[in-house]
Amino acid sequence: MKALLTLFLIVFVDLLGFGIILPLFPFVAERMGADPWLVTFGGAGVYALAQVFAAPFWGRFSDSYGRRLILLLSTAGAVAGYLWMGFAGSLAMLIASRAFSGVMSGNISAAFAYVADVTGPKERAKGLGMIGAAFGLGFMFGPAIGGVLGGEDPETMNFLLPALVAAGLSALAFLGTLFFLHESLPPAERKPWRSRRRGFQLPFTAVAARPVLLGVIAAVFLIGVGGTTLQSIFPVWGPDILGLSPRDVGFVFFAMGLVGVTVQGALVGRVVVRFGEKRVLYASAAAHAIGYTVMGLAWNHASLALGAACFAAGHASFNTTASSLLSLEADQGEKGAVMGAMQSASAASRIVGPATSGAMYSAFGPQSPFVVGALLLVPAVLFLRRSRKGDRPHASAGPEAG
Repeated sequence: MKALLTLFLIVFVDLLGFGIILPLFPFVAERMGADPWLVTFGGAGVYALAQVFAAPFWGRFSDSYGRRLILLLSTAGAVAGYLWMGFAGSLAMLIASRAFSGVMSGNISAAFAYVADVTGPKERAKGLGMIGAAFGLGFMFGPAIGGVLGGEDPETMNFLLPALVAAGLSALAFLGTLFFLHESLPPAERKPWRSRRRGFQLPFTAVAARPVLLGVIAAVFLIGVGGTTLQSIFPVWGPDILGLSPRDVGFVFFAMGLVGVTVQGALVGRVVVRFGEKRVLYASAAAHAIGYTVMGLAWNHASLALGAACFAAGHASFNTTASSLLSLEADQGEKGAVMGAMQSASAASRIVGPATSGAMYSAFGPQSPFVVGALLLVPAVLFLRRSRKGDRPHASAGPEAG
C-alpha cells in the first residue's frame, strides 16, 4: 500500500502540471498565428497522436528494463517538454514541444503496469482505481491553476510562468520516483527484446498474437470514441439545447470529474472484488447507455445532471476495470506492453472523437453524438465477451502480492 500511495502522489503531481497547460495552449497558439484547426488540434491532438505511437514502446521498455526507469525517463522528459514549450519562440517550436511531450508520456503505461506488479487479483482494481483517481484529480485542478497563472487577458497572458510551474511539478514527480519509489519488476521477471525462439519482438507482438487482448483494447477504443465525442461537443450542445452558460458547462465538467474520481478511488475496487471484472464492465456499459439516453433527451438541468452522473460513473469504472482485466489476461512479462497498447488505443480515441463530433453534430443533428456513443457500446460489449477471465468475484482470491 505504501508503494501505491507513493505512486498516487507522483502521478497526481505530474498530471497536475499537464492540466495547467491544457486550457492555455489554444490562446498561445492563436497568438502565434495558428489557424483555427491548429488552435484546437495542435495541443491535445498532437500530444495524443504522439502518444498513440509512443505508448506501446514505453510499455515494452518497462517490461525489459523495469517500471522505475521508465517513470524516471518520462518525468524527466516532461520537464524538458514544459521548458521547451515555455520558451518556444515560434508556432513550429510550440507544436514540436507538444509532440515531444506526447512521445515522453511513458508514465501512464508504466504506472498501470507498476500497479499490476505489486497487487494481486483481489486488490488490482482498487490499485488501478487509485491511479485513475490521481489522473482525474490532476485534470480537475490543473486547468483551474493554469487559468489563475495565465491571467485574464489572452493578449498579454503569461505562458512562461505556467510552463515553469508545470516543469517544477514534473521535477518533483521525478525526485519522488528517484528517492521514494522502489522497482516493482525484479530482473528475473523481465522480458528481453530478443529471444532465441521468437527473435526480436516489437511492442505489438504481445497483443497481436492474443485475440482476447485485442478484443478488450478494441472495446477501450470504442468506448473512448463515444466518450470523447460527447465531451468535445458538449460545450456546443449545452448552450444550443439547454441554454447553458460557459460557467454552467465548466461546472458540469467539474462535477463529472468529481463523480469519476469518487468512483475510481472509492467504489470500483470493492465492486470488482465482489462481482468480477466482466460484470462490472457490463454494468459500466449499461451506465453509459443510460447516460447517453438521458443526456440526449434532457429537458432541464436536473435530467442533465442525472445523465451526466451516469455517464461519468460508467466511463470511470470502465477504464479502471478494463485495465484490471487486461492485467489478468496478459502474461507476466508482457503487462507493460499490453498497458501501453491500451493507452495507445485510448489516445487514438481522443483524436477520432473530437475530430468527428463537430461534423456529426452539423450533419445529423444535436442528438447524433449521443446516438453514436450508444451504438458503439454494442460491439464493445461483444468484444468484452471474448475474455476468459474476470467473470468471477475475487472475494475468494488468495492474498495480494507485494
